[in-house]
Amino acid sequence: MVVMVSFTRLLSNTIVNPLVMLANGSKKIARYDFSDPDLTVENRDEMGELVHAFNKMKHATEGYINTLKKNSEIAELLYKEEMEKVETEKQLEAARMELLKSQINPHFLFNTLNTISGMARLEGAGDTEQMITSLSSLFRYNLKMSDQIVILERELKVVEDYMFIQKMRFGKRVAYGYRLELDPAMVMIPAFTLQPLVENAIIHGISKKEEGGKIFLRIWEREGNVVISVADTGLGMSEERYEEICRALQEIRSRQRNRTSRTGIGLGNIYKRIHTMYKNGDMKIYSKKGRGTVIQMLIPQNGRKYQE
Repeated sequence: MVVMVSFTRLLSNTIVNPLVMLANGSKKIARYDFSDPDLTVENRDEMGELVHAFNKMKHATEGYINTLKKNSEIAELLYKEEMEKVETEKQLEAARMELLKSQINPHFLFNTLNTISGMARLEGAGDTEQMITSLSSLFRYNLKMSDQIVILERELKVVEDYMFIQKMRFGKRVAYGYRLELDPAMVMIPAFTLQPLVENAIIHGISKKEEGGKIFLRIWEREGNVVISVADTGLGMSEERYEEICRALQEIRSRQRNRTSRTGIGLGNIYKRIHTMYKNGDMKIYSKKGRGTVIQMLIPQNGRKYQE
């Protein structure tokens, strides 16, 4: 009995236990689990060599699988980059086409307007000629202007051209006046700033008012800053609409949202550009239903400071 018990223990330690460890290790490898440490046995016989070979196979299999994973990730990354490259090329080609159209259409438009203006001059239609000239000037400024900041004098000329066209449309229902308390040739402001605000005053304030109204532009200097006020005597805003626009502008400033649908594209973009281009720039709105709206901009003149 003693001999049999000793033999059973020897058999268990040298054969059965290593086989059980090999079986458990194989099951984990089948589940791609290589976290267990290497198997160890005291045997120096064939079983010990089998365990040693199993450990080598485990490391080789782990390395092979990791290599496959890396190759798969690299292939996926290359595919993604290739798709992005194709998409970029498509966008670039579309941009080239848009650039080509933008170069052709303005030339055709300006040439046509100049032809009509010349015909109006020959026929003695002074107002028609002036209206076409103003329209051509507006298109040329909007289509060909690439500068971020321009002299105030140029923006005022655009407003005058725009208001001439609106006066021809609305007649005496629209009046326009301005007061300059500085030299407009010595002041720099963001491009496309004044005309969109005047256009908003026409569209949302004065055109909807039966008796029409007046737009008054005042520009002055205060503590090294230029203050621009665009006021109209249009319909004004309800308290709810005024509060909604103020909240939307605050969200734009805090960069919580980039969408300008609640403020109008022109107003929202001007507000965003002023706060992006100038550290201490500002724009405020005052409005009362039935009385009109005032938009006031503060534009520093002691150097631009981008907020990267």
